[in-house]
Amino acid sequence: MILTVTLNPAMDKTVVINNFQLGSVNRVSNIRYDIGGKGINVSKVLKNFKVDSICTGFLGGIWEKNFIEELNKRGIETQFVKIDGNTRTNTKIVDKVNEIYTDVNEAGPNINKEMLEGFIDEFKQMCNDGDIVVLSGGVSPNIPKNIYAKLIEIAKEKGALTILDADGELLKEGIKSKPDIIKPNNHELMKLLNLKNDSEEELIRAGKKLNDEGIEVLISLGEKGALYITKKGVYSAEGIKVDVKSTVGAGDSMVAAIIYSIVNNYSNEETLKFAVACGTSSVTLEGTEACNLEDVNKIFDMIKVVNKK
Repeated sequence: MILTVTLNPAMDKTVVINNFQLGSVNRVSNIRYDIGGKGINVSKVLKNFKVDSICTGFLGGIWEKNFIEELNKRGIETQFVKIDGNTRTNTKIVDKVNEIYTDVNEAGPNINKEMLEGFIDEFKQMCNDGDIVVLSGGVSPNIPKNIYAKLIEIAKEKGALTILDADGELLKEGIKSKPDIIKPNNHELMKLLNLKNDSEEELIRAGKKLNDEGIEVLISLGEKGALYITKKGVYSAEGIKVDVKSTVGAGDSMVAAIIYSIVNNYSNEETLKFAVACGTSSVTLEGTEACNLEDVNKIFDMIKVVNKK
């Protein structure tokens, strides 16, 4: 089974404001709501790829019913821990005139010690040998920064493969438990390992260092493509230019691509091509709408991968 963990989900509110001006009254030309949070986004994409998963994490308050109903409608199984506070709302401001995308993200509800311990107990029961466990996104302010490290240890003890997609202290602490795969972007990896710059040479050197710890690394480079660094080789793919409607969820689509590639026994080259195709397809969609397999496959053959060995 595939388990996606979202400890701080969000209702993503996307507003289109053309020629957005700071300090002024702005008129919204379009608005949409999407259930979100990085793990949930991964599950949404996987479902479009006809791959089942279970969503877990924390949900509560005014948005809880909306999340459960939407996930049920999509046929995605849920096993969230109920909390007292409100699941947060994240606002995405899309300015199509100036091609500027602004995120205003709330911190998230309070998660007390009892709630966190309850979730960890549930998580232990959910993990099984052969599972794929995705741990992604931020957490509420009072959750310890080593939470992903703890969850990775639990999952690995159960025999599950672990994928970590986080940044900052969560990533720094998480890699101490040696997840099987991480998916940072170039900026996150620079910060994690104090790199001098984000040149390809520096990123590859950093990826190989993580490989030595048993961690494979998929590095997203935005419109420039991605790097995939494994024990079998170093692979580079250039991005292709598309009409960008929203960048939210592109990285989550790439995580879903990794899982789909594992399930379908893709080669490393195919995995990278599929991941870049998923990320590319995702940015052409409004809000955090999940990409579909038909559109991804149209892009797949356009992606060129170089094995840098």
